[in-house]
Amino acid sequence: MRATNCLLRAANCELRTAKGNHSSRGTRRWFIRSSQFAVRSSQFAARSSQLAVLFFVGACSSNAPLTSPGAPLRVPRLEFVPASETFAAAVGEYERIWAADAARIARTMQDVSGLTFSDTAITAIVFEGVSSSGVGDTPMRLRASYPIDTKRATLIHELGHRLQSPLFRRTDEEHGPLFLWLYDVWVSLYGQEFADAQVAVEKRRRGPYPRAWDEALALSPRERAARWKAIVANQRRTRTRN
Repeated sequence: MRATNCLLRAANCELRTAKGNHSSRGTRRWFIRSSQFAVRSSQFAARSSQLAVLFFVGACSSNAPLTSPGAPLRVPRLEFVPASETFAAAVGEYERIWAADAARIARTMQDVSGLTFSDTAITAIVFEGVSSSGVGDTPMRLRASYPIDTKRATLIHELGHRLQSPLFRRTDEEHGPLFLWLYDVWVSLYGQEFADAQVAVEKRRRGPYPRAWDEALALSPRERAARWKAIVANQRRTRTRN
């Protein structure tokens, strides 16, 4: 708008000068065209402002995805720490997995889930016990004795809990939602044979695993994605209300 006002003032000044000097009709035509151009510029600026507002509102809509495929990638830095020197070899295996595939794993998880990692750095304690994701500054814990493929699957599983943790309370049972997209991450990264084998490993564990996996895999990939999207939208609305 400032540019438009400046142009109008310049045009008026030119007209006054033209009148004082008994200028030709060409100068008057120039003023008319300049004024028309200024009006059109003002209309264009107003329409651009309206479009900008509409874009902002759409981007902030609770139904908008958290991220879209190709969104800027955020790869957390993982530090694997042995609970004792006994687990140094297992630490080396986890380190090699992450060094080789960190960006690919993070990108696939981000694209399939529609989420972005909030963690920038994660400490993972390698020990002999039940794996867990930890949260915030609480370290992740990873079993040392797993074979290499289950190390890969478990690392991604626990990262998945951290990735979706902002959507849930700590007391929520979130394996059901996790398995709606974890299987498809495994398939995308390492193939269906790998994914099916790791599902079988997890279903042998006690707790929520067998039922949650059966319910997730009873759905088609499209149905899993739709259900996960609905959960994300609902959880985001809940967070907004709270």
